[in-house]
Amino acid sequence: MQRFINKRVLVTGSGRGIGAAIARRFALEGARVYLTARSHEELSTTSDELRPFASAVEFASLDLTTTDAAAKLAANVQQAWGGLDILVTNAGAAPQGGFLELRDEDWEVGFGLKLFANLRLIKNTWPMLKVARGHLVMIGGGTARTPERHLSLVSAVNGGIAALSKSVAEQGVEDDVHVNLVQPGTIQTSRRKRMMEKLAAQEGLDYAKYLLDSTRRLKISRLGQPSDVAELVAFLATEEARWIHGAIIDVDGGQNKGV
Repeated sequence: MQRFINKRVLVTGSGRGIGAAIARRFALEGARVYLTARSHEELSTTSDELRPFASAVEFASLDLTTTDAAAKLAANVQQAWGGLDILVTNAGAAPQGGFLELRDEDWEVGFGLKLFANLRLIKNTWPMLKVARGHLVMIGGGTARTPERHLSLVSAVNGGIAALSKSVAEQGVEDDVHVNLVQPGTIQTSRRKRMMEKLAAQEGLDYAKYLLDSTRRLKISRLGQPSDVAELVAFLATEEARWIHGAIIDVDGGQNKGV
């Protein structure tokens, strides 16, 4: 399929992990992909991987927590492509820990990137999405539905993103911008792999045994891959999915057991 030929796509947090997988999924169908993250090296590597099949690839190394970064990035996209068809707000990771353990500055960092920075980018790109009758896919996390003690900040940020997505989607009805939220479960990114290796060592288990125990504990068949998230995001950015609007969709292998 080539559903995204010449479609203009911006993915935040796309140097590696879920963001890079999402960018790759659009590129495989011929999209023009704009990457952004903090690491110039990661962006350069991902950009080189996508160029053979994307219509075009651009990237900007930016710290989206700075107040002028979103406006700068939106201007870059406007200058490069004259507009935007698809925005995926994926950037952001929050420190782990219980609320008694985390410092005040941890909360500022966690909300500063994953919620506030992505919100500023949505606001700055909204005029382009409105003109294009475009698609916005926000990326949150499963702890919005099932908060955890040791992920108090992550849970709070994801809960905020879930609520925000509903109000953004309501504006999308008025402006004909298609909006949905994807909530990944336990995904095997490089960052999560490092964390799980550390936890396995703390418990005196080899990594393979720890992975098996984790899937049993979560009552799922396997841990997710970034490509699992990317497939859903790509579908939600199509016209066929347009009647799915304001939805919050889990992609977690059945990890969330709530109704």
